[in-house]
Amino acid sequence: MGEGRQSADMRTKTRNLKFLAGYGVGDFGLNIYWNSLSLILVYWYAEVVGVQPYVAGFIYSVGVLWDAISDPVIAIYAARNRSRHGAYRPFLLFGGILLSFAFCLLFWTPPFEGTLLVVHLCIVHMLFRGAYTLVAVPYSAMSSRLSFDSQTRTELSAIRMMFAFFGLLVISGVWFPLSRFFGGGNEDSPTGFFLTAVTGSVVAMLALAICFFATKEKVPPGKATEQTLRSFLTAYKGNSALRILLMAILLHSAAIVSFNIPLAFFIEANSGKFAAKEVVMTVFAIMTLISVPVWTFVSARIGRKRTWQVGAIWIGLLGGSLVFSGPLIVSGIPLQIVLFGVGFSAFSVLVWSFIPDAVEYGQHAYGERAEGAVFGLILFVQKFSGVIMGVTVGTMLTVIGYDSDLDQQPASIAVNLGYFLAITPSVLLILSSIAIMRLPLDRHIHARIVDELSA
Repeated sequence: MGEGRQSADMRTKTRNLKFLAGYGVGDFGLNIYWNSLSLILVYWYAEVVGVQPYVAGFIYSVGVLWDAISDPVIAIYAARNRSRHGAYRPFLLFGGILLSFAFCLLFWTPPFEGTLLVVHLCIVHMLFRGAYTLVAVPYSAMSSRLSFDSQTRTELSAIRMMFAFFGLLVISGVWFPLSRFFGGGNEDSPTGFFLTAVTGSVVAMLALAICFFATKEKVPPGKATEQTLRSFLTAYKGNSALRILLMAILLHSAAIVSFNIPLAFFIEANSGKFAAKEVVMTVFAIMTLISVPVWTFVSARIGRKRTWQVGAIWIGLLGGSLVFSGPLIVSGIPLQIVLFGVGFSAFSVLVWSFIPDAVEYGQHAYGERAEGAVFGLILFVQKFSGVIMGVTVGTMLTVIGYDSDLDQQPASIAVNLGYFLAITPSVLLILSSIAIMRLPLDRHIHARIVDELSA
């Protein structure tokens, strides 16, 4: 009898692991794309294509703005989809093919100059962002239909973040070596960048296909409601948890972008002291990846809102150390920079566990299950913060005098970039922690809400 129980428990654990990993691998594919945008794209515009940093920031922001506009539309469209595969899963398979082609085009160097070049880069960036939205929005919203248990959703969030940070690790560690390999030893070769993008697009497309076949959506609790664009206004007005979450995520997303975009430039400006970009970025990615289980454990013990506060304090302390001590370098690795990854991983786990809970909170509050509106508003706010910070970072690079034509930047450039990386994310995340403490959601409240909706 005991052996039979143990065998059943083992089968249950195996099925649960396959369920979690099947969902998480989709975010590995998406983060091949996302981290290429966050860490590589502006650098590619400035260093390989040759546009000025403020122009690179402008092009990045145009794409993100288009992304922000298209997110709510796709969110509503996906939520209204009806197929035998579910509402959201089909987008992973069929949208993934379009996304793969758009990514390759994104890193193709066109034979244009001047205004025509900038226009081309803007259009292609918008095309890619639209394709990315078509896949990423349904993937995120799908978590609200895979499980209706708050703890399971935290596990789903944690496992997807582990796969996401594995995608970060791949881009951080492989992109520049691979571009050198394809570019005949030249790190900034246009051919090398393009063939690296082709390789990444194939891997990402396969990951999204695996996610499609490994997952299955459930019927949500409560009465089904038809969602329209008006659902956005209803959700915002009727869901107090969503309003607070939007503010916290606006600040959190701005903090992440304010760190990711300047990172490659900061490493480049310190090339005489730091290890190669892929080495620093790989260590950063490893620290981010291995911290996910730690933050998941901490969240289960002290709660998600307090864990958010701890993560913000961690980033603030590191930022203070970077301002007053400068980079603490060990074997070419700036310690504060890579330890930022430990703090950032906390928010990645927490954000995506709060969002689906906010869906049921609003459903309980005003009687409509507005998945599309909730995820659409969240993603809009994320991208809107990216627009602001993309312009801010591009302008900052120009104001401090960063010159992509120089082999070695002046020491003042490295110092100013260090101040920006230290102060901006720290302040934004501390402000976000103040907002998150007002959130009227915890595990027990959510469990009660789901029980009442199911009844």
